[in-house]
Amino acid sequence: MMLIKSKVFAPQSDPRLKAGDEAERQMAFLLDRRFEDRDDVFVLHDLRIQKGKYAFQIDHLIVTRYGIALIESKSIHSKVSITRHDERREHWSREFRGREEGIPSPVRQVQEQARLLREYLRENAGQVLGKLLGLLQKGFGYCPFDTYVGVSTSAVFKLARGTRLPEHVYKADEVAPEIDLQLQARAKGDSLLKLAEAPWSMSKAEALATARFLLAHDTPRARPTLQEPAPAADAVAPVAPATPVAMPAVPAAPQPGSLCPACGAHPLATAVAGPVKADGSRDRYLACLGNKDGSCSWKMPVEPARVAEAPAEYTVAAAVAPPSPEGEAPAQPAAAPRYFCFECRVSIPKEVARFCWDRKERFGGKAYCRSCQTRFKPRRAAAGTSEAGA
Repeated sequence: MMLIKSKVFAPQSDPRLKAGDEAERQMAFLLDRRFEDRDDVFVLHDLRIQKGKYAFQIDHLIVTRYGIALIESKSIHSKVSITRHDERREHWSREFRGREEGIPSPVRQVQEQARLLREYLRENAGQVLGKLLGLLQKGFGYCPFDTYVGVSTSAVFKLARGTRLPEHVYKADEVAPEIDLQLQARAKGDSLLKLAEAPWSMSKAEALATARFLLAHDTPRARPTLQEPAPAADAVAPVAPATPVAMPAVPAAPQPGSLCPACGAHPLATAVAGPVKADGSRDRYLACLGNKDGSCSWKMPVEPARVAEAPAEYTVAAAVAPPSPEGEAPAQPAAAPRYFCFECRVSIPKEVARFCWDRKERFGGKAYCRSCQTRFKPRRAAAGTSEAGA
């Protein structure tokens, strides 16, 4: 499995938001653990795509050679009632603090996400898929888009008489095995090469290109900003003008994780580069990840940084925790810095990056994921043994 994008969780004060984050964290763990040994399965968590005037968000997305799976995580720890009126109407409700309340159908929600994603990929198929016989452009028209709703394992379903559990709904620990079985069945059908019913498939390189394309067009929500302090009680309010004055829109300042304002294709990240100064610091930049392959040279200087903070490689800055109710900025960042593979740009743990940095003669002072590390032959020790991989 190649983890293309993980989610950075910010502290939450609302109990429902906390429960929702915990459900997503549990589902991400189950998916990552199930497919960790697969090199043809690409996983993205918390993906948000802007399509025209609107955006759609996907909790978990799995891109494979034989189709794409979308998973919606739902934190439900009480009784869930489902009443199916006909093939098109299905009403959901749950108990909350002793009362029953209606909730939107998560099945319809994830199916709508799949519809929008299919349209988005069909419009951009030429950027990720090749051509048949070098002439006919391949597309996503027949690509399977499987949808799953993973609810908390503690949820209890209460179905009306004659109502069956929707086929797309599973307990959280059932989703990953179901996807795995689906992949095995399609891989077996692909190997038989039945011309009458040949399954849709794409190459491993095309699946990876699709996942990277979606990552490049991920548009995270803007982080909350501190509100202006309220005027004192005895302050005199200014008189409003008789005619409203249209104010020009102020563009949002570039932030780590947002798309590059120059190329619009790569996310921004913090970078420490340049010569070491007398005080032991280097210049810090907010730079486009396109600097690595030379496709974009946009960067903007920010505050100085100490050399010990990070090597001269790009690392996404920690997400800023939301402001407290009193309007004061949090004392600590919400998450630690993240590190990326120099070759394929996937997120990697700090210990994997440190493994590469400690072996400069092998990796040239750059950080690589475990998959890309295999391209570098380890130096043989005098006793004939080789160093272990990260």
